[in-house]
Amino acid sequence: MKKQINQVRDFHHAFKSTVLETPTIPDFSRVYLRQNLLVEEVNELGVASSKGDIVEVMDAIIDSMYVLIGTAHEFGLAHLLEDCFDEVHQSNMSKLDKNGNPVFREDGKILKGENYFRPDLKKIL
Repeated sequence: MKKQINQVRDFHHAFKSTVLETPTIPDFSRVYLRQNLLVEEVNELGVASSKGDIVEVMDAIIDSMYVLIGTAHEFGLAHLLEDCFDEVHQSNMSKLDKNGNPVFREDGKILKGENYFRPDLKKIL
């Protein structure tokens, strides 16, 4: 993931976008822009899926990731992405039940099993 984080950082530098190294909540106008960009990309994913266009699906997925990594740069969190991702992954894996099986809601959403623990992102931040 470091390669991709650095690529997005290079993009931000080239296009005079914000790259912070210290965790910071940016001005609301920047937060609002980042949210709108992400919504736009997620909507493109829906359109591409409904058309059955796998190339555009992949484009929307990568663009969504690009926007999210860029958002991490704007919040000064990009350098922590890998460690935080690992922490959330461990938490997600703890959702399995005591027999190591997933628990699903009727619509297919994965639910938390009895072994679930919240990710401790504060220790990383």
